[in-house]
Amino acid sequence: MPLAPGTQLGPYEIVGLIGQGGMGEVYRARDPRLNRDVAIKVSAAQFSERFEREAKAVAALNHPNICTLYDVGPNYLVMEFVEGDSPKGPMPLEKALGVARQIIDALEAAHEKNIIHRDLKPANIKIRPDGMVKVLDFGLAKVGRTSTSDDPEMSPTLTMGASVAGAILGTPAYMPPEQARGEPVDRRADIWAFGVVLFELTTGQRMFGGKTISDVLAAVLIKEPELEKAPAQIQPLLRHCLAKEPKQRIHHAADLRLFLDAPPGGVVVSGLETRPTPGRWGMLAGVAAGLLAIALAALAFLHFRETTPRPQVVRFQVPPPEKSSFTNRPAISPDGRYIAFVAPSPAGVNVLWLRALDTLEMKQLPGTENANTGNLFWSPDSRFVVVDQQGRLRKVEASGGPPQTLCDFTGAARGGTWSTADVIVFATTTGTWRVPAAGGVATPIATLDASRRESQHSGPVFLPDQKHFLYNRSASETGGIYVGSIDSKPDQQPTQRLLSADGNPVYAPSPDPDKGYLLFLRESTLMAQSFDNGKLQPSGDAVPVAEAVGNIGTQGYFSVSGNGVLVYRSGGLAGNRQYTWFDRQGKNLGAAIEPGLYGYISLSRDGTRVAGTRGVSNGTSDLWLLEFARGVSTRFTFDPQGEDSPVWSPDGGVIAFAANREGNWNLYKKVSTGAGGDELLLKSPDDKRPMAWSPDGKFLLYVTNGKGGSDIMALPLTAEAKPIPVVQSDFSEGQAQFSPDSGWIVYRSNESGQNQIYVRPFPPVAGGGQWMVSKDGGVQPHWSRDGKEIFFIGPDGKLMVVDVNTAAGTLKSGIPHGLFDSQIYGGLSTTGPMRWDVAPDGKRFLVISSVSAGTLSPITVVMNWPELLKK
Repeated sequence: MPLAPGTQLGPYEIVGLIGQGGMGEVYRARDPRLNRDVAIKVSAAQFSERFEREAKAVAALNHPNICTLYDVGPNYLVMEFVEGDSPKGPMPLEKALGVARQIIDALEAAHEKNIIHRDLKPANIKIRPDGMVKVLDFGLAKVGRTSTSDDPEMSPTLTMGASVAGAILGTPAYMPPEQARGEPVDRRADIWAFGVVLFELTTGQRMFGGKTISDVLAAVLIKEPELEKAPAQIQPLLRHCLAKEPKQRIHHAADLRLFLDAPPGGVVVSGLETRPTPGRWGMLAGVAAGLLAIALAALAFLHFRETTPRPQVVRFQVPPPEKSSFTNRPAISPDGRYIAFVAPSPAGVNVLWLRALDTLEMKQLPGTENANTGNLFWSPDSRFVVVDQQGRLRKVEASGGPPQTLCDFTGAARGGTWSTADVIVFATTTGTWRVPAAGGVATPIATLDASRRESQHSGPVFLPDQKHFLYNRSASETGGIYVGSIDSKPDQQPTQRLLSADGNPVYAPSPDPDKGYLLFLRESTLMAQSFDNGKLQPSGDAVPVAEAVGNIGTQGYFSVSGNGVLVYRSGGLAGNRQYTWFDRQGKNLGAAIEPGLYGYISLSRDGTRVAGTRGVSNGTSDLWLLEFARGVSTRFTFDPQGEDSPVWSPDGGVIAFAANREGNWNLYKKVSTGAGGDELLLKSPDDKRPMAWSPDGKFLLYVTNGKGGSDIMALPLTAEAKPIPVVQSDFSEGQAQFSPDSGWIVYRSNESGQNQIYVRPFPPVAGGGQWMVSKDGGVQPHWSRDGKEIFFIGPDGKLMVVDVNTAAGTLKSGIPHGLFDSQIYGGLSTTGPMRWDVAPDGKRFLVISSVSAGTLSPITVVMNWPELLKK
């Protein structure tokens, strides 16, 4: 009889029934001692001492792809509670292979401990929402009672006591022939089951079926697998997983990985190879091949003086995903097989995509939502892509799987590089940093030189000695490409400029180990120059390789592999954003300004002007003001270090903003007529950006670095007043705005696990409370001028609205609903200020939108690009 919720089982409190079957019942339960949820499997039989010893061995397994066994009771097991679903086919091949690789990792870890699963099947595999695969029930196939069902679709685990001769342990449809016969099994039984599971994931079909369990067992023993139904790429692997005779099967889980990555010519593993054993005709063919080889050798001897044909330069283009557009430079993998890039998903959120050059398929990598466009590079073995997600550097496997955090950092990411010694060097607007490839705390390796007014570093790339790297140091007079060393102290890096260039360097190897190629941009022309690896100096003349190559600031839109593949994109982002007016029904009311490289905007309180950021050639941004009535746009700031995050004073006479003038972002203000100079408002070691000026003129809200990413502070605008904390926590908060009466703030926070919109009283008071007004997520909130509505960007990119009432000193809110697809540039941006604003009448919205994707250039791929230097 199932246990009711609230029942106490040992120290655990039952929450509810998850499932039941031949193995007994499975419950979700709560462990009050450690304040965590667990899964409890209850058996009808008492466990023996022998089983408890085996269970302890299983509990010793510690691997991210293996569900952890926590505890063993008299008739129950306590295991890690895994959210997620079991995999079901048919899956796209790349997704199935991503799942398969994680299963292989789990099998390899268990087999090294001499633990065999014995019941591997989809029901014992879970895929968490973040993409992590968990294999359940390692070594526990004989737990539970004997099933009485003869329905093969239930896929029961057949169990008998270990003392029974010919015991059958496992699930019929996934067990190998020796297991079906009741013979002893070893790790090759798991190899067989893996092959059956992979077949099912890629085809969506059962390999061995039947009306009864007996029919299934008979099929396992007699039927030959129909491997031609599976994708051709994995048929050699399946053939050697599903050999009826264990001796002819793959012996080691690690060998499975080699087969997955095998080249078309085959691979020899554990005495096996992907090529079939030749029969009579195969032997004759072998003899013929031998005679042909002799003839070819003779022909080669006769023509040995002929030169080898030069590789041909091949060009083709890769368009953006359907209904999307590229948002950064493409990054080709070192082996030249994959292009990684960031582009909006169908929901309008920036995600990381991969395109294999030998297919037409583009795939999104799960868990990479809100990927930043400024940081994208590969591991030297082409296994991982590194991406910046909201101020965290993360690596994600190209085959799939959850992103793994490497480190947190401050500033904006500006590219990176990964050495063969597993050292990562990356650049930001605050300098250049290093971190182990396994993750850790980022430490500075090169600091911004204040004496030369450096604004940022960008694009580091390791040289062949894996000690030195090239990178760009941005400065008004001394900017260009420099060489750095991981052995030098941060303030003692070489200061001799190698080359004057407009952007980041890229290094490519050449057949001569003493030399390579240095690629860089001069205006929009991609240049290549020979580079002396010993002297660490460019040599010879630079040669143009491609024209009209795009860029954004110092980030050139090009990348090269280690085997002669060049990818680049024209145009860049300089003209793919514009200020667009929409009404409440989503009707496009027209552009307010010509396309440009716009970042953040803020409407004046009377709605007659807008302050916004516009990118400039050195990778920074300046503030510009647009007067709608005259259609005139004028530059507002001129410092070469850059400014952003404009905020209007209530009367429109002053603009507050952030500027990076001393190695970090501080707060400044300037009269909106542009007359006079800038005035420092707040200086401190942390980066700061203003968010809103209170309508009563007394406070300036700003965000600064915090434990969870960013915190909200308020600066009293009185003499010598000190900042006061508004929202500080272990989570990330930002994008705060005042209510029209200055008594409330609305802001974004990820404290629930996803970004939501919250409201709380202002000034902050103990016990003042907070209210979540979004439902399914949101960012970039704005309050209407009458205080009755809050607008925000929803998770699908829609502009959302929710009714609010603060008249009684507390907040009452309605149910959020969508107004229209905002078409906002950057999707669900959480790292900066606003990319849209609401007009004073609440009926029109000014949005930084993307120009039609059809006007954006595709990625050009050039195979054997070094041949261009020989013409």
